[in-house]
Parts: sequence; C-alpha cells; structure tokens
Amino acid sequence: MVKKNREVIVIVLILLLLILFRETGKNHFKSDAKKWAESSINKSDIIITEKLGLSDGKNLLINLDKDTSRLKKNNSELLNISPDSILSKKYINSIMKHDGPVLLFSTNPGVSARVWMLLSQMGRKKLYILSDKADDEVPKYKFKPDSVPDKNL
Repeated sequence: MVKKNREVIVIVLILLLLILFRETGKNHFKSDAKKWAESSINKSDIIITEKLGLSDGKNLLINLDKDTSRLKKNNSELLNISPDSILSKKYINSIMKHDGPVLLFSTNPGVSARVWMLLSQMGRKKLYILSDKADDEVPKYKFKPDSVPDKNL
C-alpha cells in the first residue's frame, strides 16, 4: 500500500513541512488586533515632545521625515529612516534589538501610526509615537445631526 501511494505521501509530507515552516517563522504577526488596538484607543502609545526629556533609559528616536531640524536628540539615539524602507533587514534588526523605548516621529501623524501598527504587530514592545500635541484629532466644528426628514416628501 505504501508503494502504491508513495507520491501522495511525499506530497503530503512536503505540504506539512511547508506549513510548519510558515507557522514557526519570524515574519508573521505576533500580537492579536484587539490587544494592540487598545493602546491606540487609550492613546497610551503617544508621547508628547515636551515630556521626551523626562523618560528613563536610552530612547531610539526614528525620524520618518526628510527634515531633521525639528528633532533634538536629548537622551536618544536618532535614526533617519524613510517609511518605505522601515522593514528592511538592517533597520528592523536594530529596532527589534533595542532595549529601551522606540519613538516614531513624522510631521504626518498617519505615517507614524502606520509604522507603529506594523512594528507593534511584529511584536515590538515599548513602541510610541512622538507628537507635538496631546490630541491630534480635535474636531474643528461642533457636531450637528441632520434634522428628521419630513414624512410628507
């Protein structure tokens, strides 16, 4: 029976090995969505620039913009990385191996948030977004709901 089904057995074994290799690899996301989204909702992942000097330990400050004039090093190691190359091996290794907090900065808060999401899903702890303001999402206008439509129309 084994001789008759040798090809099928070999194919099944190869598929099992590929599945095991994929599941145990280091390139898949480690955290579940609910867990890392909670810190975003609570805004515990945002550090204000004024409080940067108060943090303990050596920070890794990642500038995602081309302009570096707005950043002061303080007690931080500074890396200038473009957002499209953040996942390259040379940068991802230094980010993941850093012991202290990693702070992401961009003048566009959406860029910082996307990079934060990628790195936090890959398992990076102590990851924060550096911001000039405490609340970036302040509405400009007061919310006014629509009026109830007329039933005669």
